Amino acid sequence: MPLTRRRKEFLTKVVKMYHQTGQPVHYATLAQSLGVSKWTAYDVLRELEKEGLLTMEYSINREDRYPGRSQVLFRPTPLAFHIPSTEQAENQPGEDWLTVKKRLLGVVDSIKIKKLDPKKIIDELLEEVHTIEKPITYSAYIITLLTACLYSLGNRGIHLMENFLHLSPKPELILSMFAGTALGVAIKTMKETMTVKLVTKIGVFQKHVSEFSRNERRLLVNFLGETLQKVTA
Repeated sequence: MPLTRRRKEFLTKVVKMYHQTGQPVHYATLAQSLGVSKWTAYDVLRELEKEGLLTMEYSINREDRYPGRSQVLFRPTPLAFHIPSTEQAENQPGEDWLTVKKRLLGVVDSIKIKKLDPKKIIDELLEEVHTIEKPITYSAYIITLLTACLYSLGNRGIHLMENFLHLSPKPELILSMFAGTALGVAIKTMKETMTVKLVTKIGVFQKHVSEFSRNERRLLVNFLGETLQKVTA
């Protein structure tokens, strides 16, 4: 079963801590390092154990105020050392992302160069986004959709969005401000049924942004910059 981004994050941290100490990792120590509850850490580590990536073992904690009580520790298996870390995976955009990016930038080109009706593009993107499960792909679609909305209102809206790229060094704030402002502009001009659909999808987009890694957010901010440049070029 493919590892989720969340499980890979936990596994990467366990392997890193194991390399640093040479000792198996207690789930409470891992929880503190990742900023999650110890029960969440324990559940995820047990899932990784079932995947054959960790082994669970027991050790007597001699410093415990209740002598003789054992503690649960987790040690990476040889297989775990062959799983790319979250940092390695995130620093190299996959072929899927590059394909999606090329396709959506082509959609933006069709609005500017081929003079296609932005509203028709918006309708098509709203339909397509229903079928998308991968969060970063979904988010790229929403960025493209909102860019099309802004373009339908003229260059003033686009230039306003371009300014956001320079207002904050934090990618998550740039993406959130872009989505919120674009939605506010769109609400004033779009039909109510279209607005309701858009509000729901932007809510999902905002949730994804809050869960993305730093590098995933940067990918999306760079993509946003490219879409805005295309419609103003």
